[in-house]
Amino acid sequence: MNITLCTLFEGNYHYGVAALSNSLITAGYTGDLWVGYRGDLPGWIVDSPAYDRESGRFEVAPSLTLRMLYLDTPLHFTYYKPTFIREMFEQHAPESTVVAYIDPDIVVKCDWPAMMGWFTEDGISLIEDVNWCFPARHPKRLLWNRFFAPHGVTPKRALDRYYNAGFVAVSRAHFDFLDLWRRMCDLVVEYNLGAKQLKAGGSAALFHSTDQDALNFVLTVCESPLNTAGPEAMDFAPGGYYLSHAIGSVKPWHGGHIRHALSGRPPSAASKWYYRFANAPIAVYPDGLLARRQFELKIAAAIGRIYKRGA
Repeated sequence: MNITLCTLFEGNYHYGVAALSNSLITAGYTGDLWVGYRGDLPGWIVDSPAYDRESGRFEVAPSLTLRMLYLDTPLHFTYYKPTFIREMFEQHAPESTVVAYIDPDIVVKCDWPAMMGWFTEDGISLIEDVNWCFPARHPKRLLWNRFFAPHGVTPKRALDRYYNAGFVAVSRAHFDFLDLWRRMCDLVVEYNLGAKQLKAGGSAALFHSTDQDALNFVLTVCESPLNTAGPEAMDFAPGGYYLSHAIGSVKPWHGGHIRHALSGRPPSAASKWYYRFANAPIAVYPDGLLARRQFELKIAAAIGRIYKRGA
């Protein structure tokens, strides 16, 4: 089985790309990580003698090569995921049997052989979201059914789980899934009058989590086997050992850990895992800054053991 990995980033999310890459190297992954980006590349890439500007190849370790792809799209990258995965199959890595998209605010915690068990040539691999319980006849699902029905799309199976779009692995057999996900994203963009934001409206909005809502509707329409794990697999619940996902608008690389802890928001497990992989073998922080951030994280964690904001 030929596995291709890809991610998308812009702005300061390059810190996440570095940590994801470091975690893949540590896990024992061998191959390419295709990185779609918008805007300027950071100094740790463009100033490296290992970066080839013409081809976009950047060998960051003997086992891992970043393949940088500039993307010209007005869409928020969260809507571009199904298109990007399809482009992997058709243009950039045509030898692939499975393409796995991983958000740049995720790191891999386990070794690569453990991850390999997730990939099959007949299925779609997913992880349940932080709010994973989403019954088949949840009010919002019923509203989605009514919204999409005039477009000729109706569910074929019932699902009781809600999946996170930060990790999605798709086999070559499921182009129809990717095309439908892309089409549903287009409808969500039209409904929300644009595609500039990750979230739209409040939690009760028809499509609040945008592409992720579209993904979860499409999973009821397609009948592909689903290779799934619970929310602990992204550190949304205790006991996970696969991935760690730093969700939310404040990312670990933004710092301010003590300030957040004093306001009742102690460091998450994902923040702690991020700093394990933040600077080696790819170094993006000066040693002094990294040491200060790690010290602040320890202080913030100690504060968090004493004080947490109430619900």
